[in-house]
Formats: sequence, C-alpha cells, structure tokens
Amino acid sequence: MAYSNIAVVPATPDHSAFLAQVVLAASRSQLARGPFDIALELNDEDVLDILEWMTLSELVSNCHFTRFLVAEVDGEPAGALAAFDPAETDLLPLGAALSDAYSGLGHDDAGLSDVVNRIEVLRHCFPTAPPGTWTLEWVAVDAAHRRRGVCAKLMQEILAKGARQGLRKAQISTYAGNDAAIKTYERAGFRIESERSDPQFSAVLGVRGMITMLRNVFGFTLLIVAAAE
Repeated sequence: MAYSNIAVVPATPDHSAFLAQVVLAASRSQLARGPFDIALELNDEDVLDILEWMTLSELVSNCHFTRFLVAEVDGEPAGALAAFDPAETDLLPLGAALSDAYSGLGHDDAGLSDVVNRIEVLRHCFPTAPPGTWTLEWVAVDAAHRRRGVCAKLMQEILAKGARQGLRKAQISTYAGNDAAIKTYERAGFRIESERSDPQFSAVLGVRGMITMLRNVFGFTLLIVAAAE
C-alpha cells in the first residue's frame, strides 16, 4: 500500500550522508559492485566518505546535493534522485569531484591516476545527453520503504521541476538486465531509446551495457502508481 504522507523536499547539506548511500546504491543497482567500488578499490565506509564529500564539494557535479530531491516519510529520508541539464555551465565532470574528494580525504595521490584509469574503462557505456535534456540520475529508495509509492512521487516531482524549467525531454538510464528499474521507469512514462554495449564494460561489471530511456517532459502528466518501486 502506498504511503499517504510522502514529502518531497530539495536536498540540503544535512542530507549528505543519506545522499552518499543513495549514490552508492544507484551506482551498484542490481550488481554486487558498481563503478565507484571498482574505481576506488576501497571499503564501503571509505567509499561513502568520498561520496558524501562529493555531495558537498565546492566542485559541483551531478551528485552535488543541489541536484537532488529527497522523499521523506515521517520526517526521515526514504529515497532520493537527482536531475540536471547538461547545458548548465556551472556543472563540472563527476571525475573532478571524485578526484577532489579522494585527495581531500587523504588518500594517496599516487593512486589517483589508477582510479581515473579504471573509471575511463567504464566510460564507454556511460550515457550522454544533449544540452536541454532533463537528465535523471542516482535513483534509489531505502529497502524499508520500497513498494510504497516513494519512487513514483519522486518521479512526479522531478519531472514537474524539469517542466517548470521549460525542458522538453527527460532521460534516464540503467544497466542492461535491470528489469525492475526498466519497469519502474516505464510506469513513469519512459520508453527505451537505445542500448550502449562494450566488451571492456562487460568484462569489468558483468553486464553487457546500459539502457537509455526517454520521455516528454514539457506539459507532462504522470499517474502516481502505488506499486511503482
């Protein structure tokens, strides 16, 4: 049964620890290890510290807290997602914020080039979007709050935000084979547009590539589906 008391709010610095968990969960998706695990080769606690730094960094990337909406239930965060327009001039590459956090937290700078190289191996399949596309990222709902309409509410609010900004197309992506995510995004009006695959990506992550999905934003209507997780 869907919650009746979901409040969707802009993320604040106080949400940073939760947002780090969201980014890590979204990056892993259905996989045991995601790109951050593979690139950083650190334990979960250290990875989360780096991601939390990135959400607060002066180097604003697509995982900065200012790009997120947070769904709260009884005042506690239950899920979150981010969105951005690639045309935003103040938005820096994710790697810049990652490098800043890695060095800022005292990790050996000599290992930074290895981190960057491991990310580059995966970049072949990372989706891109043209300027003016409302690009959704880092979608995750806490396990205790799934199948309660949290994701549907977040989708409704983030798409409404894109519509208010006059954007006409929205894009979201997921790993190939993540059928649960694909069905959730289809319920939010997205349709599969393309798939990018790469042998190196597959060898490292164990999935053939990434699925890109699109939908119209301008003037959108969205039915809230109770079981949308």
